[in-house]
Amino acid sequence: MSSDTNAPHPATDGMGGRGYYDSHSSAQKGAIHSQEERLRDAARALDLGGRELRIIDYGCGPGRNSMAAFHTVLDEVRRRRPDLPVVAMHNDQIGNDWNDLFANVRGPDGYLNDMDSIRAEASVGSFFGPVASAGVIDFGMSFAAAHWLDSAVRMPSPGSLFFCDLPEPAKGDIAAMAARDWSAFLKQRAREMKPGGMLVMDMLSAVPDADAPSGVAAGGAGLYRALGEVARDLADEGDVARDALDTFIFPVYCRLCDEISAPLAQDSALNDAFEVVELTNELLPMPTEEALKETGDTAAYAKAYAGFARAFTEATLTAGLFARSASNADAAKALANTFFDRLETLFATEPDKYGFAHRVATLVLRRK
Repeated sequence: MSSDTNAPHPATDGMGGRGYYDSHSSAQKGAIHSQEERLRDAARALDLGGRELRIIDYGCGPGRNSMAAFHTVLDEVRRRRPDLPVVAMHNDQIGNDWNDLFANVRGPDGYLNDMDSIRAEASVGSFFGPVASAGVIDFGMSFAAAHWLDSAVRMPSPGSLFFCDLPEPAKGDIAAMAARDWSAFLKQRAREMKPGGMLVMDMLSAVPDADAPSGVAAGGAGLYRALGEVARDLADEGDVARDALDTFIFPVYCRLCDEISAPLAQDSALNDAFEVVELTNELLPMPTEEALKETGDTAAYAKAYAGFARAFTEATLTAGLFARSASNADAAKALANTFFDRLETLFATEPDKYGFAHRVATLVLRRK
């Protein structure tokens, strides 16, 4: 293994906790702040005549970023019904750092410090399945989560780990898998939400691009191509197992707006369940790139961009590549350190080549 794996690194577990994700997710935080008016409008549309209101964040992660979203919705609710009891639900996988989540809920930016009659709950499990009882959710939200697929993907994919760069039939297989997952997500929300309930969500997305070999320009494409380049270099050097890399596809799918709206229009049950209030696709600023434009500091840019990437890719890369290439957990962690060191070097060497392209689709639905 390369000697640079022995360089010192801070304790990092990506999405696994210890504050690393929260400290390296300014892009996700900015995207949530951009949804403030949509959240307010959706909250104003709620019927607050019930005995209790349930709000849920699907795919909450450690939760610090979504505190602003909860505050926005709760402010509107409290303005109309100051005494209405509220249940604030946080949904994510069992591996989420729930200690970080509830520390954030009670932290300086949390909603429990300055609002009464709120009960915080965890809902543990995949949002592609049921995470709440039928007909109980008044307000749902989800940020930077629904582009993830339900499960790991393994199929022949030599030369690429990003969905839109795959050859056929792999590319079509991933599209079909993503369509099934998206339909399952929507059907679960239809089951859980009350009539009149609102759902506000965003996800990485894509737009048609006749100049791109794949025919689409996808959010995050530059980053995922950089990940692939580093992985291929390490495989050439013998550090990453070739058989692992050649069957590894990162389990994300950036949908076109037509792919987002298709099941809502074509599936009669979903068409009966939801009204599409808004569906937009926009390119948002990327904080690391904005800072580079202002300062010209490529080293700072590379460090920040690699940290951003590590925060949400390390767990997936460890399971799909590092653990399958290493003899034990310590060796897998050392390989992860090498990988993200190389990624930082790549960003510093070619700062203009691997921009993130923070393309986000926003969907607002009302439960009929």
